[in-house]
Formats: sequence, C-alpha cells, structure tokens
Amino acid sequence: MNVLRFGKTTSEVAERISREVPRSVQLSALLETYPEGVQRGKEFFIGSLNGEAGKSLRINIDISSPWFMTGKDFESGDGIGGICKVFKEGRGYSLAESIEYFKDYIPSDYVAPPENVVKPNKETPPQVVTLQPEQKTSINPSTPFEEEYNYTDADGAIIVSVRKYYDRDASGGIVRDNSGKPKKQFRQFMNGRQGVPEPRPLYNIPNILEANKIIWVEGEKCADALNALGYTATCTIGGAGMLSENTASKFDFSHLRNKDVILWPDNDDAGKKLARIVEVQAKAAGAKSTMMLKIPSTKEEKWDAADAIEEDFNIEKMLKTNASKIKKPISLIDDSLLINEYFVGSAPEQNFLIGDTIPLGVPCVFAAAGDSGKGMMTLDLAMKVASGATMQSAFGGLVAEHGDVILITAEDDKDEMHRRISRLDPSKYREHYEHKLRVLPLPNLGGVFPIMQKFDNSYLMGEEFSRIYDQMLEMDTLKLIVIDPMASFVHADVNADPAAGAAFMSLLAQMATETGATVMVNHHMAKIRDNDPVTTPEQARNLIRGTSAIVDGVRSAFAVWSVDEGTGKERCKDLDIEYTRNGVFDGAVVKSNGPANREIRHFIRNPETGLLEDRSVDIRSLAMSPTARDRVKHIVDFVRIRENDGRAVSQGGGVDGLYTAVHESQEIEPCVIVLKNSGKKGTINNSIIKALEMGLIRKYALSLGGPEKWLGTMDGSFSRGEYERQTGRDNI
Repeated sequence: MNVLRFGKTTSEVAERISREVPRSVQLSALLETYPEGVQRGKEFFIGSLNGEAGKSLRINIDISSPWFMTGKDFESGDGIGGICKVFKEGRGYSLAESIEYFKDYIPSDYVAPPENVVKPNKETPPQVVTLQPEQKTSINPSTPFEEEYNYTDADGAIIVSVRKYYDRDASGGIVRDNSGKPKKQFRQFMNGRQGVPEPRPLYNIPNILEANKIIWVEGEKCADALNALGYTATCTIGGAGMLSENTASKFDFSHLRNKDVILWPDNDDAGKKLARIVEVQAKAAGAKSTMMLKIPSTKEEKWDAADAIEEDFNIEKMLKTNASKIKKPISLIDDSLLINEYFVGSAPEQNFLIGDTIPLGVPCVFAAAGDSGKGMMTLDLAMKVASGATMQSAFGGLVAEHGDVILITAEDDKDEMHRRISRLDPSKYREHYEHKLRVLPLPNLGGVFPIMQKFDNSYLMGEEFSRIYDQMLEMDTLKLIVIDPMASFVHADVNADPAAGAAFMSLLAQMATETGATVMVNHHMAKIRDNDPVTTPEQARNLIRGTSAIVDGVRSAFAVWSVDEGTGKERCKDLDIEYTRNGVFDGAVVKSNGPANREIRHFIRNPETGLLEDRSVDIRSLAMSPTARDRVKHIVDFVRIRENDGRAVSQGGGVDGLYTAVHESQEIEPCVIVLKNSGKKGTINNSIIKALEMGLIRKYALSLGGPEKWLGTMDGSFSRGEYERQTGRDNI
C-alpha cells in the first residue's frame, strides 16, 4: 500500500494542518476556543493562550494574509504560529487530537509521528505510529460521561451516540473557563467504538417525519429543550466542528424534504455561518420553505434556544415576528401564487423616506456627475433621518421617516467625514440624535470590501460584507443604508455586463426587503456636454452610467445635473446671491415604480456647507407677483388650520371645497380675511394649484384606497398618518 505520510515531524504535521485545513474552518475553531476573545477588523485579541480575557495576545485572522493565525503575546513576548499551537495551549489538545478534530480535511491514509519525536537525522529513520480509527480519541469508551444523545433511524434504532464529557483535572475536578462554565468535549460512538456514520443523520428523525415545521438548532441540548415544549427540533452532529461547506455532502438532509425549516443559530459568527450552510442544504434537499431567525440585539453572545427557555423567553412571539422572512421556493404547481390567494385584502400603502420623492424599504440609485456633491447630499439625508427632528427637507422633499442609519463610504476617510459632519452640524446637535447614525469610513477600517463579487459563473455577496449584513438584520429600526460609491463595492463590470448589473440590483432589493430600510447607492452620470444641456428627467436618466439593468432594477432613482451657465447666473441674480461655477443644479426623480413627484427641483450650493440646497420654492415664488405670493401663503395657512382641526378641505368647488370653507368660516385669522377678499373661485383655485406645484401642500386620502382629494401640508397629520376627522358631514 502506498502510504501518504502526513509529515515526518510534529512541526511538519502542524504546518500541513495549517496549510490544508480551510482557513474559514480554522477561524471558527479559534473563535470557539476563545469565547472571551474580541475581533477588531482583521485581528483577534485575547489575554493569553490559556483563554483569559484581555488584549495582550494579538492573532492575525485575515484569511487572505500569508501571516494568518500568527501573532504575538506582548506580555510574554512569545510568538504564536498556527492553529495547532492554539489548540495545544487553549484546549490542551495533543497533536493526535488536533488531527482528529480536523479529520474531515485530512487524508484518511496518513501516518502521524509520535508527540515528542525530534527532527530525524540521516542515521536514524523517524519512528511513526499509524492511527487506526478506534485510536482516534484520548477518551476510552468506558469513561463515564455526563450526557448521551442518540441519533436514530425512522424506526428508532440507534445509528450513533454522542457523549458529552467534562474536562477534569488530575484530582477529578471539573475544569472551568473564565466565566465559570465547565469545559466540555463531545465524542461520537458506534457499536462501542468511536466513529461517525456515512452519511451523517439528523437528530430526532422519527419526530421530523411526523411534523410539518422543523426548528434546526446547533446542538442536541437545545433540540431536546425545544422538543420538551412541543416543538419539533433537530440538529446536525458535531456542530460547526464537523459541518462546513466542504463536508456538507457527508450529511443526510433528505428528511427535511417538504418541511418548513426554521433555523435558530447560536448568537455568534460561527453559529450564523453554520446556519447558512444548513439553509443551503435544506433547500437542496427540497425543503418547502426556510426562515433564518433574527436574534434580538439585546441577547448576549452565544445565546441559544436552551438559554431562551431557561429565561422564559417568548419563543412563539419571536417565531411570529420573523414570519415575513420565510424563503419559499417558487412553485407553479400549487395555487399559492394565484391572484385570489396571493393578493388578499387591501393593498399596502406606499411609505416614503422622503415625502413623494424616495420610498421607504426599496433600493434606490442616486446619480450625479463627479464633484456634484452626492456624498454631501446623502450624508445630510443620513443625519436628518437619524436626528428625529421634523420639518427637515432633503432632495427637495420633507424627510418623512426617522430611524437608525448606516453610511458606508469607500472614498472619504475619518478626518474628511469629520470635517463634512462639522460643516453640516456646527452646533453638534448630533450628540443628541434620537436615533443611531453609524458612519463607516472604510479607508480607516481595513479598506474596501466587495458587497458583490463574481465566483465561478455566479455573483455572490462578499464574505466580509455578509458579516456586516448579519448585523444589519438585527437592527429593528433601520431606515436607511447608504453605499458610496457603487463602483467601489462591486467586483464585477456592471457597466458592460447586464447580468452583473441585474445581480447587484437583485442583491440590493433583497437587502431592502429584509431590513425594511431604503438602500441608497451613489452612482455616476456621464459628463454633460456644454452644447447639449439636460432639460428633462428622461435625459438625465439616460446619462446614468452602466447597463439598463442598473436603473431598471431599482424601484427608485434620483438624479442631479448641472444647468448651463446662463441659467445658473440668472437664478443667482434673482436670488441676489453670487454665482459660482458648479454651484447651480437641477434634480428630479427619474425612475419610480410607484407614485412620486417627478417635477424638477432647483438646487443651489451653500458656500459654507457645500451642500446642494433645494431653492425651488424661492425660484418659483420670484416668478409670481407679490399679491399672488401672499395669496399662496394664506392658502397654506388655511389648509394647515383645517388639517390640524380635523376638518380638511378639498380643492373642488363643492360643499367640502376650500373656497366654500373660507366663506363659511367664522375664524378671524389673517389667512381667512385675505382669502375672503380674494374674489372669484378661479382666483382661489389658481392659488391652490400654485401651492401644489411649489410642493407646499399636497392631496391625501382619508382612507386606504379612497380618493386623494383632501388638502394637507407636507408635514402635517396627514403625512404622519395621524389625521382624525372631527365631523361626520363631508368632513366640514
């Protein structure tokens, strides 16, 4: 027999393990070894190799680095090299036990050296010991164990048993970690000998076959705890130590066919990664649906189902809260997609992040030419959404939703972002925001990572962004995600490859759907020629760079473009401000799959902040006579009074119209007096039209699906969904 020697010395064996075991598997093993450790970017900190909390030991965890799993203990000065060193010091593992742990990634016909062999010389050939299957454990099958979990077939016959052992010291006492929890290890036995069957079965098969809904958890203890409450739970043997992307084919998930599978990971990175692997395998096995549970952000690391039951956590509520995240395979065979089955009840109302401009919970492209100020505009929007303050405008509309925000920038470092934030907020109001705004200046955080990258012939979410995205899913009040700019985060040619553009837009749609936030991506427009200025939103849309998939693939797109010099100078003269090149712009919604105000807005750069500010009302107002401007102002005042009183009026001329309401009104407010003296209905109606065109008021519906005819302000009770009608007769 041709025997492949795994190494001639202990150091060679350790080096080969470090080289051949996937780095992602090693990283998971490191995190499991040191639960007290802390990740900081591409480094891992722990107090010592013994596992104490602290930061004196630093280990490189960059899976792309040649220095992966190396580091230094700054207290002792000792160097760290390789996962075997970690296992030896952190778990007390012998080299043979390290080989046993990673056996799925090591050739089965290897020869390992004895633990204390010295480097051989030419005169003395190395002594080696062949490890047979029954020798691959330091625990004797007769050793007393703490718990035993039996994996059975459909008839209840035992396939394999998993035994839990506590680590013990020389006197027999239980060895505990820094948190006081017993250190433990698991071993699998078949017919009295250690071993794992092929294929590897799921836990609790007899009950899985009888149930429709299955909860997967990481370990047998959690599964048993849920089963005791009447749920049907399962797990995979060996947890993250045995199941990986490379070993998934060794497991039998066939019993999940036609089942609704809920995945409940342990609350850590290793647990979430394991759950994603199980989700892929469940879908491949024909699962009816899958749902990844969103663990509450308040829960501690490694929190699991057993912890939930112990603290009397409301499990049923968490399952119902996550129900919207169920992922079902498309089926044209059953009736689930029939119009009378799929679209039931009243259609949901469209909510806006920016009133009548950018919807909430959709992907959105914000396009402009270079040096237009895209980053400043999105930063301003992010700050206003997080602030919680009302009556703030952005992109030419009023900010309609407030909540948490994440802004990721690839181009600006921390110092530049600090300068920009200070210009927008010189009073430091940000120290008192109602919600959380997290700014990620990637030049200071390890550099740019791909949100999407090409792998073989598929486009997938980047691994590093995937970890960030898992954290996004835990934020219950996330309203806005800004990605600036698109080109830095896509490792594929979206400008030339329609498939790449479509894949990225689909990924953004998934992010928006699952987080409930608007995902705004900053993107470039082609340069405008001086002799061919943009005058319409359609022209601006056609200048957005890339394939049609980019614009066609999003629910909303907003563009900003520079105006010609003559128009710019004229506007600045009217506003009595100094004209500067690259300071006057137009903007508009250039794509919307729902209702939106598509009128062109006029922006002028603020010389102090650098922000493009909407001056549309001022510019349009200057084109009116003083009398007309005054009348529009009083129209808005009257509409606000009636809206606040729950007696909204319409534009029409009937009993519920504004003209009738004014002349029947007993109020003595200035707006009532002025409008009563304005004369004809036509004059009043023209003023209403001007107020609507200027975006000072808009029309609302009293009920879902009702006619949008009732006048309200942009920031009033209608816009907040809080309007309460006070009368029963036509609202007057």
